[in-house]
Amino acid sequence: MNTIFFLLLIVQSLAVPCSDAAECRRLAMEASARGDYEVFHDLAWRAVQKGRANDPDLMAMLARAQALSGRPGDALVMLGRLANLGVAIDAAESEDFRVVRTLAGWPDVEAKLAGKPAPPAPPAPPAPSAPAAPAPSAPLAPAPSAPLAPAPSAPIAPSAPLAPSAKSPAALSFAAPGVSPLGLAHDAVSRRFVLGDRHAQRLLVIDEGSHNVVNYVSAASAGFYDRLEGFTIDARRGDLWVVSSRGDADASSSILHKLQLVSGRKLSQLAAPERAGAVRLVAVTVAGDGTVYALDALDSRIFRLRPGARVLEQVIRLDARRATALTVADDRTLFVAAERGIVHVDLASRAATLVKTADALTDIESLAWRVGALLGVQRVAESSLIIRVPLEPSGTRALPRQILAASPSATVGTLARDAYYYLSDATTIRRLSLR
Repeated sequence: MNTIFFLLLIVQSLAVPCSDAAECRRLAMEASARGDYEVFHDLAWRAVQKGRANDPDLMAMLARAQALSGRPGDALVMLGRLANLGVAIDAAESEDFRVVRTLAGWPDVEAKLAGKPAPPAPPAPPAPSAPAAPAPSAPLAPAPSAPLAPAPSAPIAPSAPLAPSAKSPAALSFAAPGVSPLGLAHDAVSRRFVLGDRHAQRLLVIDEGSHNVVNYVSAASAGFYDRLEGFTIDARRGDLWVVSSRGDADASSSILHKLQLVSGRKLSQLAAPERAGAVRLVAVTVAGDGTVYALDALDSRIFRLRPGARVLEQVIRLDARRATALTVADDRTLFVAAERGIVHVDLASRAATLVKTADALTDIESLAWRVGALLGVQRVAESSLIIRVPLEPSGTRALPRQILAASPSATVGTLARDAYYYLSDATTIRRLSLR
């Protein structure tokens, strides 16, 4: 009898599969009724994923599950989303949200839920203005333009110009002493930024409204290796993909981590196949269909994880040294930043071509794709430039580079819909509007 009872407890503690949102919701409420709040949370999250977008009932259930399972910060974010949708919920009175009401951001959310103006926040210190882009005294030397391999070119949408602006970009000031920036991402749904900290091997969250900074994911909680290398958000599926590594060049190994975006909870992790040898994954990007691509800096290889797969597969090895960043343009095209410049990768033919350009597109530390142009951060001497590189429809020839902004120190940036965000200094995120 004791054995049977023990087995029943184990079965109840396992995540219960559910086929659709309705079944997930039913099982979640059953878990809540018996006080199994961890299972309640997992099933509520599955219901949100499987249900229609912004379903208020499912979102309210998830907020309650987050609060009861010890995730008050996540519950506060979800309550804020509900407030933005105009949904009423009993968070101000319910005992389920007692801990949430102790958080610093609760008064703002409470005011939104009640349909009242948010309480005034203390004035933020004035943000330093972004330095003007330096006028180069002489053009940079052109990069060699010999192609790495002949490749048929996929058609790419024409480039979109930068929207004119009569005033300086909006700025968000925050306090995070001692942070060494490594990567930036924007979670539009929750209106927050994810910032990597190279020194502490952790991810921070900066709230777009309150400017509060909180620890989001640590190496201990997520199982990161010794070096946090890069990350990206899959907004469509609510996932955060992270790459980390350890060891030296001859014995380096890396892990691709999948985390739940709303909470930072570890979902899965994958290593490159053993036959791949030493691997150091330094960048990751996600295609529209959910395929994940990761870049190996040691051997300039691109690995792929297809939706639903549990094994990383090698896609292509580039004839390019010091690969640093990559981005996906469409279902058959990637761009990779490397020592000699930017490489156009045709996934269908598995061919790579060095993008021809009059500018030196070297020392690029991050890349993003938007409507016929690449955006990113380029290191020049001791400064960082935010650049935009329009491309011809073939994708293998670049038009003159545009310098959108500059920072006197190393910085990070990210594309988010109609804007590009970057750190202009250690305490300020600036927004560049795009059209």
